Amino acid sequence: MSGYSRIQSSKTSPTHSRSSGLTLGTLLTISAALFLAATSLRTLTPVPTRDSKIVRRWSIAGGPRGVALGKDGVVYVGLADKQAVDVIDSKTGAVLRELVLDHAEIAATKELVTMRTNRDRTRLYIANGSDESASILSLPDLAVIREITMEGEAIRDAVPDPNGRYLYLVGRRVHVFDADGNKEIRTINFADPMAIAVSANGATIAVLGTEDYGNAKATAVALYDTTTFNEITRDPLQTDQVVDSAMFAANDRALVALSRNTLFEKPLVTRATKSMTSGADGRMRMTVDFGDLVNSERICLPEGSGPQIATLGATSEMLLYAERRCSSSGAFSGSSRRVTPASLYGVDAYAVAYDQQSNNLIVTEKAGYLTIYKVPRAALTH
Repeated sequence: MSGYSRIQSSKTSPTHSRSSGLTLGTLLTISAALFLAATSLRTLTPVPTRDSKIVRRWSIAGGPRGVALGKDGVVYVGLADKQAVDVIDSKTGAVLRELVLDHAEIAATKELVTMRTNRDRTRLYIANGSDESASILSLPDLAVIREITMEGEAIRDAVPDPNGRYLYLVGRRVHVFDADGNKEIRTINFADPMAIAVSANGATIAVLGTEDYGNAKATAVALYDTTTFNEITRDPLQTDQVVDSAMFAANDRALVALSRNTLFEKPLVTRATKSMTSGADGRMRMTVDFGDLVNSERICLPEGSGPQIATLGATSEMLLYAERRCSSSGAFSGSSRRVTPASLYGVDAYAVAYDQQSNNLIVTEKAGYLTIYKVPRAALTH
């Protein structure tokens, strides 16, 4: 490429779901709010370092937040201050393209809290935080497919279904849309969710939040069948801490949750139903339940990190996450462990993404850095 494309758009009046089809075409023809311009190629400034954990590091302006991996070594970085998405070559630091979602001078409310791709890496889903919206972009061209707005609800995460059926938005409830964001299919009845996780096979969604048990409140996790969205089971996480990030691991045999200072692992048990009757789609039904005990381990998540502070590594048993430096760390095993945690220690990360091809971690830092780290080795203490 001889340059990069810069697409800039202003926020229109909010609706429940905004398409980029006719609306975008109209804006292109009747106003200067959206324009496409080519500029010369630029490259991020390398940052010298003696840190043996670092493969490459660049400074990046604009308030880096969410991060996602595309094809062929391309990295997508959300820039909250610039209200933009940058497309970066992970080998050279070259900025290949930039999409400006909103005029930063007029409506700098998109926080780009998380950025996640679908399994084929043909869609990019962005949770915009206090902007009360989520954006859906096509890849690799960064065309805006749709912007979904949820009045009065900060959107803290936008998680695609691995089977390409749904998009889950985390606001004051969990909202289930079709994958293109055209229609809300269901709202899961769990008030004020902290985090969600979708199983690798797409059959189950876990929702974590506060549950009132009468004499006390505690953090609980509920599992839902994604065919009917009926609740399967609900169980306390044996803590009252706020969960910042969650995911299924170990081939969906464990649920991992991270608070500011604790890593939790809750085992999952899949059992055949007693009758084993087939559902409406002809498939045999299984039940999923929790094991009795929760593993917990002391951790120190970076201040102000986002929901993408942890990810799975080369296997579904390997959990990778970033930690700030802290004075104590320890582990308590309540039952046999299925997940091996590995900490990128001493890194004030906002978001991390695992690159399987290079076996590296791509990390954004709010201080203004994009860094490629070697995958850390598993360790229980520091």
